[in-house]
Amino acid sequence: MAFRRFFLPLAIFWLLIQPAAEVRAELVVVVNARSGVAAMTRNEVINVFFGRNRQFFNGLEAQPVELPDSHPELARFYRLLVGKDMSDINAYWSRQVFSGRMQPPAKVQSTDEILKWVVSHPGGIGVVDLAKADARVRVVYELAP
Repeated sequence: MAFRRFFLPLAIFWLLIQPAAEVRAELVVVVNARSGVAAMTRNEVINVFFGRNRQFFNGLEAQPVELPDSHPELARFYRLLVGKDMSDINAYWSRQVFSGRMQPPAKVQSTDEILKWVVSHPGGIGVVDLAKADARVRVVYELAP
């Protein structure tokens, strides 16, 4: 009985703090709630963020925005989306910009700024933690870990 009184609270405490260190936010792609876009496929998300197709199915111009290259969530997004690290992504964009083909997504400093961008641009599209997505945006794609 003394064992339970001592170790049970300790075990519960350990279980409560342990997952917190390993929990990762679920990343989702969001668009302006008034864009008319209800869902996107993985390929559509890739095409928008890699500049291959900057229009949604309804003809609205897609205006992607992302975090700075040094942000770990951006690296995680590209790793989950295409299995590439940031050096590969930056090399891709260097080639595109140098050739004059296209420009990379706009950059902002935080997920709050991503939400502001998406809300203020009819074709805004960005990646945020699912917990931050609110009624102003629509989740159109969930990135599987």
